[in-house]
Amino acid sequence: MPMLAFLPANHTCMSSGPKGRMEIDDVRDILPLFLNHSHAAVAIKDLEGRYLFANGEFQRYAGVGLERIFGQRDESFLDATRTRLANEAEQAILNSRRGRSGDECIVRDGSTLSYLVARFPIFNEHHQIVAVGLIGMEITPEQRDSAAAERALKEAQLVNAQLRGAIFALEELASTDRLTNAWNRRRYEETIEGEIHRSARYGHPLSMLLIDVDHFKRINDLHGHQEGDRVLVQVSTLVRSIMRKSDSLTRWGGEEFIVLMPNTGLGRAQATAQRICDTVAAHPLDTIGHLTVSVGVAEYLPSETHEEWLARADRAMYRAKDAGRNRIDVDPSRSMTQSHVEHLEGNFVQLVWKEAFRCGHAVIDRQHEQLFRRANELLEAVLSGRPKDELLLVVEKLVGEVGKHFADEEWILDALAFSGLQAHRVEHAGLMSRCHALVGDFEAGTVPVGEVFQFLAHELVTRHILGSDREYFPLTQMQPAS
Repeated sequence: MPMLAFLPANHTCMSSGPKGRMEIDDVRDILPLFLNHSHAAVAIKDLEGRYLFANGEFQRYAGVGLERIFGQRDESFLDATRTRLANEAEQAILNSRRGRSGDECIVRDGSTLSYLVARFPIFNEHHQIVAVGLIGMEITPEQRDSAAAERALKEAQLVNAQLRGAIFALEELASTDRLTNAWNRRRYEETIEGEIHRSARYGHPLSMLLIDVDHFKRINDLHGHQEGDRVLVQVSTLVRSIMRKSDSLTRWGGEEFIVLMPNTGLGRAQATAQRICDTVAAHPLDTIGHLTVSVGVAEYLPSETHEEWLARADRAMYRAKDAGRNRIDVDPSRSMTQSHVEHLEGNFVQLVWKEAFRCGHAVIDRQHEQLFRRANELLEAVLSGRPKDELLLVVEKLVGEVGKHFADEEWILDALAFSGLQAHRVEHAGLMSRCHALVGDFEAGTVPVGEVFQFLAHELVTRHILGSDREYFPLTQMQPAS
């Protein structure tokens, strides 16, 4: 095994730099996981040309000991020609963002060493170059025929791939809170400006939840910091179970978390916050007992800074605590962006329930009548210009009740031995599939709310009830009143 060596932890030449720059703390500890190749000379340099890392085999390539390599540039130990060629190759890499490989012949003490050297850029998750990698494979006289050189190149490429994979893992570690696997502040701060820019440019709503674990200091004092860590892990796990894939969870500090919710207005954010509050309270921890959180909710306003937005969420969270904890508080400011209001076309007619629509089964009739009311609630929300996130809540409530009705209706018809049950089930499944797809398109902003209403109210509710459902009316009307 080659010797692995790192820049000492107290070395001062690699101080903390601007965002996106590779730091020595990022590479320490993770490199031994993959630098186990006994023949490759491997090194990593920062964007100023200083060596962050070199393995034992690199000493032979460089011609000096590791103590003369770390924190230094090539000109400190390579001759002028090799330094110039290395600088030219690395500048070309930075300009093209592509790797380069080639042969290098080194004359030393009357002997000639031949290396196949690959240099390549190392990117972070934002596709920014943060460092330059080098892998050199020595080609012995026996390997100088083209076939052997090709094998050596493939071997170098394999090590290259391992290095890239490890750097990706390193970047993930550098942007994740190790206890909860939530984003850390660095990752959040790199993301938030882009989300704010998209919200302002395209008029998409953007909301934030600021979550604080109630009485966390008392938990630490009574049960110890290890149990406190278990509380943070449980809370983060429960919050993730409620979030959408497009949302992100950040450990903001101590016992505070932020949920960032793109394409989400105040109404939907409020509903999500309440679900989080209720879910945490419903899951006590065995050694701690009852856990609660307080949540502040705020929607981004295009005229404000991120700090002002966060301050509004923070004030809302403290109002929730002052009101008794285990609750949410919502900052009422709302962004009236273009996507909150949609132009409605077509004639929208209120649904009217009639006695002639009854099939004779009390449960089915009660649910049918309720679906008519829910459809009219959606119509009222649409015509009153309610924000998109509030419309979505009404839509989801209607869809949920339709799904429950379909399940109940199938169970009743099965008990009554309805001969057309299988065809009815297939029609139900098709309607629900179309329904979920349309709601997803509405949430994504690709279909207008008018199209959603027409399908839910007229296709899903009216036509199905007055059409296909009438096939079983003779059977249900024969049953005694229930």
